[in-house]
Amino acid sequence: MKKNKKVKYDNVLLVTSISIFVVFLLITGFMVGKLIKDLKGNKGSNVEVVDKMDDFGYQLTGNNTDYFKSLYYDLKDLLNATKKENFDEEYAKLVSRLFVADFYDLNSKLDKTDVGGVQFIWNDKRESFKDFATDSKGIYYYVENNVYGKRKQDLPSVKKVEVETIETTAYSKEGYQDSSAYRVVLSIQYQRDLGYPEKCELILLHNKDKIEIIEVK
Repeated sequence: MKKNKKVKYDNVLLVTSISIFVVFLLITGFMVGKLIKDLKGNKGSNVEVVDKMDDFGYQLTGNNTDYFKSLYYDLKDLLNATKKENFDEEYAKLVSRLFVADFYDLNSKLDKTDVGGVQFIWNDKRESFKDFATDSKGIYYYVENNVYGKRKQDLPSVKKVEVETIETTAYSKEGYQDSSAYRVVLSIQYQRDLGYPEKCELILLHNKDKIEIIEVK
């Protein structure tokens, strides 16, 4: 009798062990599958660089809108042409329009960390600008992930950006100085009105052979 009980106990123990092992395999398989899927998604989210201006550090990617692309090639033509009398002003205008066209076009972004227009921000300010754009008060904070292309969130698409005013001004703040800085006020048109800003004011400074944005208001 005791022997039979021992046999039954051993059988129960064996079945339990097998069940635990099967559950372990299922969980492991699920986790490995999810990891592979995520890795594929991350691989797919690597944005193709379509064009680069190496001397200036500008680039055009496959995720940029057609409107941004047209402005980008306008800038490229300007930078490749012989400098004219109003070169700096035209340069500042195009940088301003490109920044706004990319920064406020949230619909073309993969997730909230994919902040647009950063390449036009003053180099030392780029990380703090990203923090500003993605914190709880920034417009990128609520942008949902679209790595797999399944996002259904309503986000703004920029249709057109116009320079309303541009003026030169002396700038001196936090160690940054430029006696011929630019203050630019721009208007923003969207494909649909979703309540996002329709005006933007920028301050741009000369940085060697580039003109970069030091303040966004």
